[in-house]
Amino acid sequence: MAALEKVPLYGVDTMLFVYHFESHPQFGPAAAAIFRGAEEGLHELTSSVLSLMEVLVLPKRQGRRDLVRQYREIFESFPNLTVHPIDTETVEIASELRAEHGLRTPDSLHVATAVRCGAQAFLSNDAELKKKVTEIPVLTPSEVAAQLLPG
Repeated sequence: MAALEKVPLYGVDTMLFVYHFESHPQFGPAAAAIFRGAEEGLHELTSSVLSLMEVLVLPKRQGRRDLVRQYREIFESFPNLTVHPIDTETVEIASELRAEHGLRTPDSLHVATAVRCGAQAFLSNDAELKKKVTEIPVLTPSEVAAQLLPG
């Protein structure tokens, strides 16, 4: 019996959810490919509970209960997505990232969650993160999506 292959684990930040579920014209297609890949079991995704807080702000401000409900359902039950609490170990990693690279607190918490979970890469379109972070590869969603798309 062949051993099961471990699929890649990618840390994701809030914007990947926004790009996909709000159909961003430029970044939506890559985000959709990443979520489709997770649904198909080609990879797993991990994110901080901070992402849920961040995605809920604008829909709540706009009174969009439908979108609030949709986001909550996604974070609770999307296949191959694990949402992690912000615990002491994650805070320690985040404080090191913030001290060493000058990251904003939310970015440091998102990246720390990925590092703590053993992700192979962190997905973000933030060019500053890509330049500054050395603890984990930072890839754009488009870079990963290109590997998933045929042709």
